[in-house]
Amino acid sequence: MPQQTCLFASPDETHSGLVRTMERLAEDILPAKAASGAYPVRFDHCFKRIAYDVAVGARWDTEVPPPFCGNATPAQLRRAIDVLRAMAGSPGRAAEYNRYSLRCRNADA
Repeated sequence: MPQQTCLFASPDETHSGLVRTMERLAEDILPAKAASGAYPVRFDHCFKRIAYDVAVGARWDTEVPPPFCGNATPAQLRRAIDVLRAMAGSPGRAAEYNRYSLRCRNADA
């Protein structure tokens, strides 16, 4: 029986595999979905900011030295992927996570 592949799957659990999955979600999938106008942000760097902040539970660069992908733990990378997947499935979840990220940065949410 052929193996099925999910668009959001992370079959490669190596550091580089996790980073590739995260980049595909943040740089390709989410910006394409955001073109509809249903998401609170449009650009890949915004989706990354949100995912990183939620993944660490704070402004990410206060917890992980930049660059995030080079210095995050595997657990933090997996959590960021989970956040990106949740946003890909729900613009409402993206708005919720964006508000959280902005609060982490003391910005208006």
